[in-house]
Amino acid sequence: MTRIKPWHQVAFLFLWTLFVLYPNPYRLAVSVTRIFNPPLEADAVRDMAAKMESDPKEIERFVLKEFPYQYDWLTYNVPWYFPTVSEALAQGTGDCKTRFVVLASIFEALEIPYQETVSLTHFWLTYEDKEETSIERSEYAWLTRDEEGTQLQMPGESFRDVWDAFREAFWDYMPSSRKVLFSMGPILALCIGLGRRSPPTEDPGVKAAESREIPDPGT
Repeated sequence: MTRIKPWHQVAFLFLWTLFVLYPNPYRLAVSVTRIFNPPLEADAVRDMAAKMESDPKEIERFVLKEFPYQYDWLTYNVPWYFPTVSEALAQGTGDCKTRFVVLASIFEALEIPYQETVSLTHFWLTYEDKEETSIERSEYAWLTRDEEGTQLQMPGESFRDVWDAFREAFWDYMPSSRKVLFSMGPILALCIGLGRRSPPTEDPGVKAAESREIPDPGT
């Protein structure tokens, strides 16, 4: 019998968790790439932008109102997803990433200067006279990006705040069926480990008897 090694259990648990959270793993992979290259679509919001004044504060208020906040579990049935502008417009709701990509696209259409800002728990835009809030603070950012380039820094958010935001978005809003499947992963991995078998050992007495020469009855 093939012996199951510990890394087999780790690989099984990783794959189980991945496919429970992301039945289509492409959505996770593309979301990560969009952190560094947001899928802005100025043309998709040009008609919307044409009806607006070039006041970034008013535009942001409009976007916050038109796109009610909703966690990705409820919008896209995955724990974390970075949508395109077209997807955001089709859904009409979403979390900070939805608002981020729509607002940035409108600013692009109206040629309003802005800075993209990303913390461990939030995405937002900074512009002239932008007022900081409890979660939109420059010291919380780990990535900022504007026309001059991208800057990285150590984020200043507390571990408690990051953990609370992660727990709420990841676990509290996870569908019950996915919670059951997610929780089964460690149990199944443990069962696989308990099912490991060592190669059978031979009884020394039996081995000696088999090795003893047996006389040929024909001699």
